[in-house]
Amino acid sequence: MLRTSVLFVPIVSLLFIQVHAEEFRILSWNVESNWPGQPPVSDPVTIASEIRQMATDDATRFSILVLSEVEPKTVPVFRAAAAEGLGKPVDFVTSASGGFQDADSLMVVVDATRFELRDAIELHRYAGINGNFTNDDTASEPGALRARSPLAVKLVDRKTSKSFWLIATHLARGEEDLRTQQAHMLRKWAEDSSEPLIAAGDFNFDFDFRTEKGNAGFDAMITGNAWTWLRPDPLIDSNWSDDRRITDRRVDRYPDSILDFVFVANQAKEWNGKSNVVVRPGDFPDSDQTSDHRPLITSFNASPQ
Repeated sequence: MLRTSVLFVPIVSLLFIQVHAEEFRILSWNVESNWPGQPPVSDPVTIASEIRQMATDDATRFSILVLSEVEPKTVPVFRAAAAEGLGKPVDFVTSASGGFQDADSLMVVVDATRFELRDAIELHRYAGINGNFTNDDTASEPGALRARSPLAVKLVDRKTSKSFWLIATHLARGEEDLRTQQAHMLRKWAEDSSEPLIAAGDFNFDFDFRTEKGNAGFDAMITGNAWTWLRPDPLIDSNWSDDRRITDRRVDRYPDSILDFVFVANQAKEWNGKSNVVVRPGDFPDSDQTSDHRPLITSFNASPQ
């Protein structure tokens, strides 16, 4: 089920930043979860510290946080980190699908003084298009959803009382057909919607900088121009993947490619959105304490109209 809560953690002093009153920012990040029984790939305490730091930094301070690969047990840790960094009350919602082996949920955290979290749904299927499948063909958890359905959250801007939908995503990695269907479903949902839409997260679209092309899921997403990609400038590699054929971890299997995206649809295309990959010293290659993805920071300089 969807889980929500509000947390406020006061701090003595805040870092005040100069932004236009109508601006808001989304930080989206795959924090790389740990699978039960496997060697550590990230440390929740380290990830929380990085969230806290980005919440206080002028360049990355956000009012909306979108996380993927969240272990349910780390939800309160990441929620507290956002609240502490922002110095404000936060509200949050997490997904139920994607929790296979309790390791892979989606999470949206919002500054509750700026946005009201009005509604949340998981897009398992829309217009006859699958956004997920059950694993009835396996002995483990028969009937359970085996992938991550996009998590659509309706937010209301408290400054204007206007609303929009934010879709947190982590599309299928190992199942190309499902990933492509998920992209088709998101495109159809955007085509049928008249409301402002923002989709953010790890899409696994494998956009290659040299060829200027992505995989079939990317093509399915952008066909018909319902969605517009807020393309970072410059393009920066957003995921580190060790080459398992060699022992040198400083070699990336997929260099010069991007897996993490922000797309806008309908009136959100008019909000002057700009998205950039966040590069921090020593982030790549990642360690067993840090994520193998870089965050994206996306700014909009107009409130929902």
